Amino acid sequence: MRAISKQVKRWATVAAIAGLGTWRVVSVGGSVGAASSSSAGCGGGIECGNGVQEDGEECDDGNANEADFCRSCVVYNAPRTTITWDFNKYPDRGFSGDSCTDTGVATVNVDITGPSGPLSMADQCTKRQVVFFDLNPGAYTVSVTPLDANGNPKVKAPVQVQVMAQRANIQADVNIPFDAWNTSYTGLFLFRLAWSTKTCSQATPPVVTQTMKLLVGGQPVATLTDTGQKVDGIDGKPCREIAEARPQGVADLPFGPATIEVTGKDSVGVEKFKKTFDTFVGIGQVNPTLQFDVPALPDAPPDAPPDAM
Repeated sequence: MRAISKQVKRWATVAAIAGLGTWRVVSVGGSVGAASSSSAGCGGGIECGNGVQEDGEECDDGNANEADFCRSCVVYNAPRTTITWDFNKYPDRGFSGDSCTDTGVATVNVDITGPSGPLSMADQCTKRQVVFFDLNPGAYTVSVTPLDANGNPKVKAPVQVQVMAQRANIQADVNIPFDAWNTSYTGLFLFRLAWSTKTCSQATPPVVTQTMKLLVGGQPVATLTDTGQKVDGIDGKPCREIAEARPQGVADLPFGPATIEVTGKDSVGVEKFKKTFDTFVGIGQVNPTLQFDVPALPDAPPDAPPDAM
């Protein structure tokens, strides 16, 4: 039995990759030619294009198409332009993003225009990417449109980015921002508080009372926390330890950018810790728990000594 060469194995791997839902050929230049026994040979009587992988051939896909993954019986590793997507991803606010389920997105359509365009691909939202193979180098406009299960857009307009395709693999990451959606979402805001990295009772001095002021989209919210505390910056309640089984939470908030001002007071009601944090309210009930570490306020300077007489 003829031994299978490493080159043939490599072609089998490339062919398998090309057949997957996400990793597939989208656009190729040139026309597809019919397989012919008279195709140019690879030397030694080997016929390239007859569909038989023979010694000396890396591949033989049975056609004379010089714009696919097998060109002159040599494996062609086409450069890939990968477009990925995220929803409401704001790492600077400590928020890693919303899911396809949260947003109600079933599929995502990606359109590109440029030297090889226009081209279009759509795939399941959970795949988080589509791949365009062998694009001609140059500038492309990429338009990303999340769709619901009925194929209706979930955004006001496609979100666009500019990409430079090259003769090499590249990746462009597209974040669908909070203000692009055409649906009014609400969400659960989950958080824990630390005081200079310590829990309430171990802080210096111990924090006895906490107050919070929460603004979403620049507007104060009237919703209470899970234990009934107002987040108006005035309603002081007992400090809640980091180790509590459940994090603190505020439900039914409009989703989007938020700020939270946190204050910790000692046993006699003096403010000892305070800071305002930029944060984000995600969609739905399954959101990450954010931790805010509130620093101690600087000590008040001592009274100045009286002027010398």
